[in-house]
Amino acid sequence: MMGRHSLGAAPRLVVAAILCVSIFLLASQAFAAGFVAQAVKTRGDIRITRDGSDMSCSMGTAIQLGDIIKTGADARLRLRFVDGSILTLGENTKFSIDLFAVDATNKSRTVVLTVLEGIVNAAAAKSGESKFDYQIKTASGYSAVRGTKWIVGFRQALMGVYVLNGTVEMGANSGKAPVMLNSGQWASIDAAGLLSPAQPTTPEILKAVLDATSDTATNTVPAPSTTPSQPLIPLPTITPMPTQPKPPTRANKTQGGGNNKNSGGGGGYGGGMTGN
Repeated sequence: MMGRHSLGAAPRLVVAAILCVSIFLLASQAFAAGFVAQAVKTRGDIRITRDGSDMSCSMGTAIQLGDIIKTGADARLRLRFVDGSILTLGENTKFSIDLFAVDATNKSRTVVLTVLEGIVNAAAAKSGESKFDYQIKTASGYSAVRGTKWIVGFRQALMGVYVLNGTVEMGANSGKAPVMLNSGQWASIDAAGLLSPAQPTTPEILKAVLDATSDTATNTVPAPSTTPSQPLIPLPTITPMPTQPKPPTRANKTQGGGNNKNSGGGGGYGGGMTGN
């Protein structure tokens, strides 16, 4: 027969177990919600300011919402975001993660990143959401895209946007009408908030901004087989066809190889899954 102490201890153990599981789940959800990117390529001195504390950033470091990232002289940092977007920070660059919200249920994605100083090379993953807002801004203005590649520079209150592929909307904080930049074009916003018209990117300008964001570091994290935010989808099992007995040699001569016409282009799963 079980005593009173044993009967009283069982419910307390159950409650304690439930509390432990709940705390673990809440912590896991908080980490998942805060994690937005990973450092996949690094070179030189890279620091992260998080919740008022300063920490180093190296290959594999998880980047969280609200982080402020700073690169030193001759440093480079490539970030892979959970939506598949890629950003490369040049040297002496200060960059913040202001907003990163992906809602699969409502099919929306809202991203706001800020170049406080320096230069970044961005490749925003193409979007299938009905609501998509992806911006990289500075103190002078903003650049908004929908699946494209572009470079944003900000030095001494001068903002420059250089479109490598796709279309970018560039606007000044002064509230004046924005300009649309297509592939091979660039524009700038000066310290007074004056937005220049779109103009072609010369080879000299293009080389300068590409060199400033070129990352040739050997410290690299391999790309995942799928986007981290998407679940793995199992492939169907392929059942081999039963082996057919070979016809007599005389029959093959009679048919003249006619069966070969039906055997061309064997079945298979060509064209695998692709993700943003």
